[in-house]
Amino acid sequence: MKLCLLLVCLVAMVTATVAPVSVPETTPSRRMKPIRLQPAQMVFLRPTTSPPGDTGTPTQPVPSSNASSTTEPSLEAVLEALEPLGPAEFVAAPEEPGTAAGGSTTTPEPGTTTGPLSTPPGTVTPPCPGDEEPGETCRAPTREQKEEVAKALGTFALRFYQHMAESAKSNTNLLFSPLNMALGLSHLLLGARGETQQRLAAILGYRPGLACVHGALRQLANVPGLLSATEIFHHPDLHLRPRFLNESWQFYKAMPRELSGNESLDLQRINEWVRKATRGLVPHLLSQLPDEPRLVLLSAVHFQARWQNPFKTKHTMLLPFMRHGHLPVNVLTMTSKKYPVASFTDSHLQVQVGRLELSGGLSLVVLVPRGPPEALEAVERALDPPIFLALLQRAANTPMRPTTVALPRLHLDLAMDVVARVHDMDFGLFLDAELCGLARGPEVAVDAAQHRAVLTLDEKGVEAAGAMATSVARTAMQLEALQPFLFVLWDEGNAIPLFMGRLSDPQA
Repeated sequence: MKLCLLLVCLVAMVTATVAPVSVPETTPSRRMKPIRLQPAQMVFLRPTTSPPGDTGTPTQPVPSSNASSTTEPSLEAVLEALEPLGPAEFVAAPEEPGTAAGGSTTTPEPGTTTGPLSTPPGTVTPPCPGDEEPGETCRAPTREQKEEVAKALGTFALRFYQHMAESAKSNTNLLFSPLNMALGLSHLLLGARGETQQRLAAILGYRPGLACVHGALRQLANVPGLLSATEIFHHPDLHLRPRFLNESWQFYKAMPRELSGNESLDLQRINEWVRKATRGLVPHLLSQLPDEPRLVLLSAVHFQARWQNPFKTKHTMLLPFMRHGHLPVNVLTMTSKKYPVASFTDSHLQVQVGRLELSGGLSLVVLVPRGPPEALEAVERALDPPIFLALLQRAANTPMRPTTVALPRLHLDLAMDVVARVHDMDFGLFLDAELCGLARGPEVAVDAAQHRAVLTLDEKGVEAAGAMATSVARTAMQLEALQPFLFVLWDEGNAIPLFMGRLSDPQA
C-alpha cells in the first residue's frame, strides 16, 4: 500500500499586548514557561496501491516479557523503558484542566491510543531503510550543536522567504514562522529515510552528520513567551512504527489519538485541540477532512510578547505609506519622538536596519530600503544567509539611541501551500517521498500542505514607570517604515527567527 500525506501547518499570532499566562509544571522541581502564539500543523495519510507481490519482511515486534505473544507492549511500557529525558528536551504545553505537555490529556479520552500497538496476525511489511541505525540518543545538546541548528534555522528562514518573494507579486504582504515550519518538517524528518531524509535535511539547513538536531531544536523553541505543542490523530488500523512513536514523544511530546471515522466528530476533536493549543486564538482550523484520512500530525505554537517600551496610543496618527505601483495610502502609524532603537545603515545594501525591543529578550528587526518603494526587491535578491545573519547579529550588538519612529500597525493573516514552496526549493521532494519510518508497510508520499500565519503588533502593553528614562546617546535618529519593508521577529538569546515577512501594502 501507499500512503498520501497531507500536512496543514497553522502558524502563530504575535501581539504586543501583555497578558499573564499561567505556568504549567511537569515536576515539582521544574516549572514550564508560558507563551502565546499559534501555528498548527497537520498531516493526513491515505493508502494507495503498493507494488504487486511486494510482501516484504515480517514486522519485528517491540521486545516484551512474553516473547511468544504476537501483541506488542503498550505505549506506556515502551515509554517507561526510555531513560528519563533531561529538562531541555521538554517544551511547555498549554495549561488546560487535565492537559499534559504536548496537548495530551492526563486522563485518556475516548479514542486515545493507550493499549498495545498490535499487528494483525500474518502481517508482513517491507523493510524500512535506516531502521537498523540508532536514532538520536543525545539528551543534552552542546552549545556548539545548538548554535549550528540556530544558524541552520536562520538559513532556512531566508531561503524560504526568498522563494516566497520570487513567486509573489511585489505588492503582496508575506508572513510565515520559520521556527514553526522547522518544527513541523523536523518532526516529519523522524519518519524520512534515504534520499528523502537527506534532501529534507538540506532544505532545513542541517548539514550531513549534524548530531542532536531534534534535541537542539526543542531547546531553541523554549523561548520566553513561546509555547509549542504537538499531537497525533490516526486511523485505528494504521500501525505507527514504535520508533517513530517513541521519538515523537521524546522530542515533540506527541501521543497518538485514534480517529473515529466520523468526520463530524473527528473535526470537532481536531479543532478543539487546536483551540486549546492556541489558547482560543484559532477556534476553528478545518472545515472538512480529506477522504479516508489515515494520519494527522498537529503542531501548534502560541506566542505572547509586549513592547519593552510601549507606544502611546495618543501619538498614533494617519501617515502616508508609499506603495509599489500604487498611490500612497494613509494608514494608522505608531509614532514616538524619542523611542529607543538600535539602528544603522548598510551602505552596500542601501538599507536601514532598526531593532525595537520586545519583552523576554525578543526584538522586532525591520529592514527599510533607502530608495523608492520598489527598492525592497533588490534588497531581497541581494541577501544571502551569511549577510542576513550578520545584519541581525549587528543589530543585536548595536546600542540603543533615542530615535524618531514611525511604524505602521501590523495585522497580517496569510496562508500558503507549503508543498508548492518546498517543490520550488527542491523539485519533486514530495512526489516520491521515502517516509516508511512513519508507519508499518506502506510507502508514504506527501500530497499537500498548508501553512497559516497571523501576526499582530500594536501599541498595547503594560507601561513600566521610567521605562523610557534610560540614558542613551544624545544624537536623535530617524526610523520611518513608511514604504515596503522586511521584518523579523528575532530571539536574541538563541539567535533564531520566530517570524519573518514583509509589509508591502497595509491595506492588502
